[in-house]
Amino acid sequence: MITSPMNITILIARKEIKVAMREKLVVVLGCIILLLLGVALYAGYLAYQQQQTIITQIQAEKRQEWLKQGDKHPHIAAHYGTFVFKPKTMLSLFDFGLDAYTGTSKYLEAHHPHEFMFRPAQDHSSMIRFGELSAALVLRILVPLLIIFLAFAAFTRERESGTLKLLVAQGVSFATLTWGKILAYVTLLVTMLLPFLLGIVMLSLVNTHQDTIPDVVTRATLLAFVYGVYLFLFIAFSVWVSLRSSTGRNALLILLSGWIFLGVLMSKTVANLSENFYALPSMREFKAAIEQDKVSGLDGKTPRSVRMATLEKEYLEKYEVDSVQQLPFNFEGVSMQAGEEYGNAIYDYHQEKLRGIFHQQNRLGSLVSLLNPIIAVQHLSLALSGTDMHTFIHFEEQAEDYRRELVRKMNADMAENSQYGEFYGYKAGGDLWQQMEDFSYQTPTALQLLQYYRLEVVSLLLWTVLALVLIHYTHRKAKPLHA
Repeated sequence: MITSPMNITILIARKEIKVAMREKLVVVLGCIILLLLGVALYAGYLAYQQQQTIITQIQAEKRQEWLKQGDKHPHIAAHYGTFVFKPKTMLSLFDFGLDAYTGTSKYLEAHHPHEFMFRPAQDHSSMIRFGELSAALVLRILVPLLIIFLAFAAFTRERESGTLKLLVAQGVSFATLTWGKILAYVTLLVTMLLPFLLGIVMLSLVNTHQDTIPDVVTRATLLAFVYGVYLFLFIAFSVWVSLRSSTGRNALLILLSGWIFLGVLMSKTVANLSENFYALPSMREFKAAIEQDKVSGLDGKTPRSVRMATLEKEYLEKYEVDSVQQLPFNFEGVSMQAGEEYGNAIYDYHQEKLRGIFHQQNRLGSLVSLLNPIIAVQHLSLALSGTDMHTFIHFEEQAEDYRRELVRKMNADMAENSQYGEFYGYKAGGDLWQQMEDFSYQTPTALQLLQYYRLEVVSLLLWTVLALVLIHYTHRKAKPLHA
């Protein structure tokens, strides 16, 4: 006679697996989801390969154009400029994130920090707001639906057929029954998702030396852990709801209502509310504010003419000369760089205000994630895939630093090697262009990014504790017989 609780748990799990495999709806739904995961992963990989190839090729072409632009004045070269491209990350094939909205390239030139261009979302209909078909979307939304249909009748089937009373009468505890059923559904899910997991692992190991993510394997492992905890929560809550429900119909209704509310309604509502509470200025308003401050100064009282006159006076007094022509360098280069730095300060001021609004929007979503694990997993998935807002801001800052260094080198060469008033008389060549190394980018590490998502991590922890506490409390209060 088998008395070991572990052996009984395994027997219950085997029995649940056999029952689940007889359910045609569950099998069909599982096959459809597995097919969608395969299609999403394959399509994501093709998109990654195609876009990465194009970006690498065009970036090489633009680099050669910069190096072979010929002899010209450094400031003209600063306006000739170049392009930088936001590289696709290997894990973006799993979760596309914000890549469709943030743009892929940026033109760098003097005076003007241009916005990113070529946003794929511009070529899509408004339906893209509901998300593209990615493996992350399937795991986050559709797999929980499969779990619901798999587990909603975990206890109600036993109760309605009368076998629950027999099992309890034979000394099988509710805890053993519950964990046996949870083990069965976890086993089924892992078995179904194993090909997909192996595919992710294999892809994460391909060309890691060429990827912009320095810790691809770590991120892939964390992604697997996050989604593992998330799907376990759905299994645990589905079994618990079935344990608490009198009929399978009630359990299914409760679970589907929760899935719709948390996965569809609440997620979209939070996104819309954050946009309404913390409204962003239009691009026209943003640029107009920057141009206004360039004309009148950040304080509204110091126009450019006053700033340049003050700068000229400062240098004349410092070098004890009567005119800028007597300075040991070309004052035009100095004044251009001073204007550039003042313009950078104006841009940073307005950009910081803009990002402050983005952070407020994200903060609201992070707070709500404490009530909704789906939002928590969505944010963590974006971060670990390198397709979240913080990764984009990091890239944007690196690109802007590169632009400023390019302009600084051009103005410094102009100041050191040309004469005042002879703008077209001096020309620099390939030696100067070579001083600007090609732009390259790597994302922050996973641990650096996760510091922005502490609330999401806490959310998953709290929901896991809640699920375990509810199951334990229900076991203690459960009655062996039901009227």
